[in-house]
Amino acid sequence: MVGYFVIWLQRHGENVSLAPRWFTLSPTVLRPVFGVSIGELLQSGFLIVTSLVLNNLAVAYGDSALAAMGVAVRIAQVPEFLVMGVTLGVLPLLAYSYGKGDRRRLMSALRVSAITVGGIVLISATMLFVFREQVFSMFSADRSVLAIGITILTAQLVAMIVNGFAGLMTSLFQATGRSVPAIVMSVAQGVLFVPIVILGNIWFGLAGIIWALTVTEGLVFGVGVVMWLASRRAIDRGLAEGSPERADEVLEHTES
Repeated sequence: MVGYFVIWLQRHGENVSLAPRWFTLSPTVLRPVFGVSIGELLQSGFLIVTSLVLNNLAVAYGDSALAAMGVAVRIAQVPEFLVMGVTLGVLPLLAYSYGKGDRRRLMSALRVSAITVGGIVLISATMLFVFREQVFSMFSADRSVLAIGITILTAQLVAMIVNGFAGLMTSLFQATGRSVPAIVMSVAQGVLFVPIVILGNIWFGLAGIIWALTVTEGLVFGVGVVMWLASRRAIDRGLAEGSPERADEVLEHTES
C-alpha cells in the first residue's frame, strides 16, 4: 500500500516530491512533526495505563463488575470509533485550510464536523440508552452483570458526548500547529483519570470507578475550551498570514 502511494505521488504529484534531495532534518520541519506525533504517542501510552488501573480496581468488586465493564466499554466504542473517524478524518482538511489562510473553508469544515459529531453521539447515545437492556442482554444473560453493566454503559455514553468534541478541538490544535495545546489534550485524560479513579474508588467505591471516566472527559473538555479561547487570536493571525490577500500585501510592500 505504501509503495503504491509512493509511485502515484512520483508520477502524478504536482506539488509533492519524494526525491532524496528534499529530505531534511531541519528543526523547522521536525518541530511541528514531533509536536503532533508526541501527543499521539503519549495518548496511546496513557490508554494502556488507564486500562490496567481500571481493570485492577474493578476486579476487587468481583467477576460480575469486571465482565460488565468489559461489555459496556465495547458497546460504547462502536459510536466512539465513528466519532473518531470524523475528528481524525477532518484533520487534513483543517490543516490545508489553515495553511492556505482560507477562513471560510476552515470554519465550514469545523461546523460540519461538529454537527456530524453531535448527530452521531446524540442518535447513538439516545438509541443505546433507550434500548440499553436489550443491547446488553445480547452479550450477557447474567442479571448481576446486566444490572451493573447498564449503569456503566450510561456513564460511558455521557462521557462519549464530551469526548467527541474534545477530539475535534485536538484535531484543530494539531491542524493549526498549536503543539502545546495538542499535547495537553492528548495526555490530559491519562493524567487526570488515574488520580480521579483512585480517589473515586476510595470515596465512592464501584460507583466512583464507573463515573471516573465521565468526570475526566468533562474536565478534559473544559481544559480544551479554555485553551481554544486562549488560542483564537493566534489562529486568526496564522490565517491572515496564510491568506492569499495577505501574501499579496506582503509582496506589494516588498516591491515598494
